[in-house]
Amino acid sequence: MEKEEIRSKIEEAKQLVGGDPQDPLSQIAFGEVLRMLLQQPSARAISERDATTALPVQRMRISEFLAQRKIQSETDRVAAVLYHSLHNGQNSSTRAEILEAYSSARTPKPKNLSDVIARCIRKGHVVEASEQKEEKKAWQITPSGERYVEEELNP
Repeated sequence: MEKEEIRSKIEEAKQLVGGDPQDPLSQIAFGEVLRMLLQQPSARAISERDATTALPVQRMRISEFLAQRKIQSETDRVAAVLYHSLHNGQNSSTRAEILEAYSSARTPKPKNLSDVIARCIRKGHVVEASEQKEEKKAWQITPSGERYVEEELNP
């Protein structure tokens, strides 16, 4: 992170916190806000990451999306399918929808999808959705699962 970007985040934190700089609570709040701002990826890092993806996920077919990822296992593939679904307006996916994505991508289906989903859950990439979909169990990708797809499966 460059000095100018750090200065900008310090000024942003000052504006967000406001209050008396001598007040101990304002100082604590400033420290926390600044820490959070510094942990956010920089605009340059975001633009570099976005440059690696030619099309936004929303406009990309599942086959194209999976083809451009570094998928090493079935758990990676299921996480990527759920990521693609989420970024195309589907908060959760049923077993049938996951298998349909495999078919659309012309990818061999896993022999035991339930086991693959269970492994994704153990890794923290996927959780069971709080509501059923069409009276069927559904799953959704977690925020850490999204980060995994964006960072680890990115070519």
